[in-house]
Amino acid sequence: MKNWTKDVLDKLNEVTTVQNHPNDDKGNSFQDYPIWVVTDNDKVYLRAGKGKESKWYKSGLKNGGAIELDGQNYEVEYVAVDDPAEIKSVTDAYEKKYHGQYPIDMMVSDKCAEATVELRLK
Repeated sequence: MKNWTKDVLDKLNEVTTVQNHPNDDKGNSFQDYPIWVVTDNDKVYLRAGKGKESKWYKSGLKNGGAIELDGQNYEVEYVAVDDPAEIKSVTDAYEKKYHGQYPIDMMVSDKCAEATVELRLK
């Protein structure tokens, strides 16, 4: 597993969204809507707004994909997070980064928290 560089982590902390490109069952990426991204302890996280039923969430876990940042694609593995302490820490990161923005209440809800993924570089 590769580690995220400090420069990329810094950029991820500065941007509001990244473009999420999970792969379908044939290995082709499909474009998804821009998605909020947070970092915590040098790890990168996304949450699915529709919870575990989100198309990108299911496809990403199964097939991997990429995120796009500043015109560059980063191939990633989507890893479901199930540790309650890690989920809480990611929730705190969302609240800190997106405080007062819509739809922060949804993104820190239990439904979305249960659909937290760590993005690991391939």
